[in-house]
Amino acid sequence: MAQLYHLYRIVVTGLSFTLFGVGGLVTGLLFFPLLAMLPGQPMVKERRAQRCVHLMFRGFVRFMELLWVTRVQVDKPERLAQAKGCIIIANHPCLLDVVVMISVVPHTNCIVKQSLLRNPFMRWVIKAAGYIANDDPESVVRDAKERLERGDNLIVFPEGTRTTPDNPVSMQRGAARLILRNRAPVLPVTIRCTPTTLTKGTPWYHVAPRRFIIDLRVGEQVIYAPDPELPESLQVRQLTRRLEAGYNMELHPNERIETGIETTDHRVLRT
Repeated sequence: MAQLYHLYRIVVTGLSFTLFGVGGLVTGLLFFPLLAMLPGQPMVKERRAQRCVHLMFRGFVRFMELLWVTRVQVDKPERLAQAKGCIIIANHPCLLDVVVMISVVPHTNCIVKQSLLRNPFMRWVIKAAGYIANDDPESVVRDAKERLERGDNLIVFPEGTRTTPDNPVSMQRGAARLILRNRAPVLPVTIRCTPTTLTKGTPWYHVAPRRFIIDLRVGEQVIYAPDPELPESLQVRQLTRRLEAGYNMELHPNERIETGIETTDHRVLRT
């Protein structure tokens, strides 16, 4: 019986990813190019496309839940629903993190790899939704500022890639630079995947022994206030270490992890 259940989980996981791939192909080549032709100002068109991506990802997550592949639970979902002009940061333990995050935030932007613009299936989706390509750090900051000021939320995974299980969170500095330059509210989300599955370096067919739970814990909005007396590079380094420390203390409460935070850390203002 256990072997049969394991086989079932492999089959339905493969079916889920097949559906995602076929859906991306059809919508990328047909739906989103047509959607972009509808009338409206650029912001209206982007919001329309973002809403469509949100609905499709929410439907995909629901499909996986119905097949008993996974279950998504969100603590304090109202904080995500009420977010406006926020930088939403999250750790990245699982392949489905991006899909799940977009599925629970109706209107959101995100930063994508420049290489995806060369993907014939993804380029129309990215362009229609106004997602920001990470080709140049300064243009990313500039584009993020414009999106945040008009009320878009921006999802950022500061690690840049999935975390290896049981390893401490290690963040790149780009997220901290975005936060300090834009002075936007930050909404932290802690993602746990239990049991661990679809992790970095793990093939999709190495399925979990049971349905895995993706648990999102939404924190309170905070604003990280820059210190005009300190150079930006130092503040970025400090904030990166602070964010790392916060996630590591929550994810690994029984482990002592060196944070490297300087004693001159900048202030944190709660909204």
